[in-house]
Amino acid sequence: MGLKKIITYILIGFIVSGLFFGVMFYFMNNRQPREVAITYKTYEYNAGEFSTNLGSTRSYFKGSIIIETTDKNLSAKFEEKNAELRDSIISTLIGKKADEILDTNGQLELKNEILKVVADIVNSDKITNIYFIDYIIQ
Repeated sequence: MGLKKIITYILIGFIVSGLFFGVMFYFMNNRQPREVAITYKTYEYNAGEFSTNLGSTRSYFKGSIIIETTDKNLSAKFEEKNAELRDSIISTLIGKKADEILDTNGQLELKNEILKVVADIVNSDKITNIYFIDYIIQ
């Protein structure tokens, strides 16, 4: 075999292997990770019905609140600290004015505030959501 044929075969081998590894590198790096939805079992605690005045106005809030958690054992802690929970939620509601919590953004802020208050009382980061079953402001 001539020197030219050997160099040609080596060159073709480098080009083919370069293409092969280039294609592999491209597909391995541009592969989108699969989004796996992780679902957690959640538990709900009914904090009860709340009726209180809002802020310094003559407005009134009436509604039921459900606390959602991923820790089953927190239900016992909610029962144990029920008075403190209710007092803190009522204090949070009293600190609001009707026009602050009438729109959707205001409701979300109120939910987040109540979630923080509840999490602080039971000393847990496993509280996932606050639900309003009834939500009446007069």
